Amino acid sequence: MKATLAIVGRPNVGKSTLFNRLVGRQHAIVDDQPGVTRDRREGDASLAELRFRVIDTAGLEEAASGSLEDRMRRQTERAITEADITLLMIDARV
Repeated sequence: MKATLAIVGRPNVGKSTLFNRLVGRQHAIVDDQPGVTRDRREGDASLAELRFRVIDTAGLEEAASGSLEDRMRRQTERAITEADITLLMIDARV
């Protein structure tokens, strides 16, 4: 059984870029504008000899109940629950 990694973080910190690198193809849309990833994407990834499943998630933000952003947040929370490992990405730029 493969381990599952969920990539989470605020909008526009590079989650989808990392996801694409790990799966080895342009599977998730990447843009300079925040909010492009609205649903989660899953793919098979590898790093050296390690094989695992990876989940790209929408950015974590506060949201009004019932809004699109709230549904996106709930999908991210579900990915965290399903994952064996959760990677919290941050933007280290000053």
